[in-house]
Amino acid sequence: MSKSPFFGERKYLEINIPLNKTPVESVLSSNDDRAQIVLGGDRTRGPETGYSGKGFQDSAAIDMVVGRAKTLDPKSKQDAKFVNPDFFTDAARIYISEKADIDSYFEIVDGFIGSKKSGSAIALKADSVRIIGIEGIKLVTRANPTNSNGADLGVAGIELIAGNDDSNLQSMVKGENLVDCLTDILDTISNIKAQVNSVVDLVDQLVKNYAQHVHAPPGTSPSPQAIELAVKNAIEVLRHEMEDNSLSSDISAIKSTYFEVPSQDQSILSPYNKTN
Repeated sequence: MSKSPFFGERKYLEINIPLNKTPVESVLSSNDDRAQIVLGGDRTRGPETGYSGKGFQDSAAIDMVVGRAKTLDPKSKQDAKFVNPDFFTDAARIYISEKADIDSYFEIVDGFIGSKKSGSAIALKADSVRIIGIEGIKLVTRANPTNSNGADLGVAGIELIAGNDDSNLQSMVKGENLVDCLTDILDTISNIKAQVNSVVDLVDQLVKNYAQHVHAPPGTSPSPQAIELAVKNAIEVLRHEMEDNSLSSDISAIKSTYFEVPSQDQSILSPYNKTN
């Protein structure tokens, strides 16, 4: 059986341009330079960029890249004698840095968390990214009390931002709290329904009494004063039913418990996690 001419080989029409390697970098590279792991310092493009390029201490980095300058236009490739890292024209990368402005490197919007400056970071970028966990996936923030610089910055959330657009970023809803909220609302609606039914019964009784007073046989109808008193009493009962303070209190409690303060335990809104 003859071996395929492409077995174990890769044939490309693209021009392979060598990396503009800095003295601090060690490069593990495939024979055709299409896949590389660079051990060195934090930089985003030329040797002068990033924290390492600017001479900062504690700015080591690992850059795992495939397809350097993949989307660079052919004319620029043809003219280039070497290539620097490029977080936008390279095909895919995993970038690990001890000190980085990771959001600005990849032009990620601030969101509520904000743009991270001068901190350790890991970034994955490719046409498609899949994270697969056979026994589940956990996205966890603040597993340590401090960051890599020793600072306690409190709890940061998780933000799902589609299209790199944070203009309509909103709090995620907490499911169990939402169920409790809807249950309370439904209970309140049931109470309102019961009171409405009670009012309907009273109105029906008032109409019947009024009809009896007006259409009673001659000589048997009550005095006008008695009719007036009966109507006033019925209206007072109706007013009392409609102004039941317990319903107002229930509605106010639902608003304050579930809607107004996202940070409290029973709020339906997550105080940390957002999405658009």
